Amino acid sequence: MLKNSFIILSFCFFCLSISAQESGAPEKGKESFEDLDKLDQGNNLERKQYKNISEYNKDRVINSIKLLTIVTANFGDEVPDSKTALEKIKKDYQVVLRYYYRRAYIASGKAMVALEKDITALLGKFAKNYDTKTQNLLAECADLITGQEQAQLVETSQEGSKVIIPYREIAEGQQKLRIAYGQMGLATDMSREDRFYDSIVHYRIAKDYGIKILSDFKEAEADKKAISDKYGKDLSDNRNQIFSQSQNAK
Repeated sequence: MLKNSFIILSFCFFCLSISAQESGAPEKGKESFEDLDKLDQGNNLERKQYKNISEYNKDRVINSIKLLTIVTANFGDEVPDSKTALEKIKKDYQVVLRYYYRRAYIASGKAMVALEKDITALLGKFAKNYDTKTQNLLAECADLITGQEQAQLVETSQEGSKVIIPYREIAEGQQKLRIAYGQMGLATDMSREDRFYDSIVHYRIAKDYGIKILSDFKEAEADKKAISDKYGKDLSDNRNQIFSQSQNAK
């Protein structure tokens, strides 16, 4: 008997839930003035503080959303649920603005604080992805330079031999690699401080140097193009652009 009563009660709650959804509760930021006033309770000091948060953090949030839009388009398939998370961030930013322009500054500021946490979390996931990519790319560069150094030692020890890669070019590659690892070090330090936006910028610089190293060590134009094609998405991303397969083919 109790079991049947529980089932009936659960069914009733389910029906009420469906009914509430179908009735359509107002979207956040579109509440009535009475409901909005309940969300915006606080003293004048809190109102001023949250208003400042909404105003002063706006540009940083916009820039972060722009960056996330680009990196998600380029590498979103490699970061699980990133596309869904980005869409939520964009919608939540609209809510922040709705509250702000309706002068519900406390509600706006609180929504902004929550939004920035979500942005930081998603940027952090991408920063880890960039770290892996950069580590692998620079390790490939280091192996290439080491191979050329060793080949030069063997070639120059043989009479009548000819150095394939001049030492000057190897030295230039070494310098670029030092710079690249320096940039990656900065990116790692910033990630530890949760400055993921800045860390991605430095990972991009490091990758740019790495790709340049790989290309410089190729003599044939076809080989250079192969490098550009292989890292086409990274090259577009380094320029803060969304990769286009059709443009890369040209």
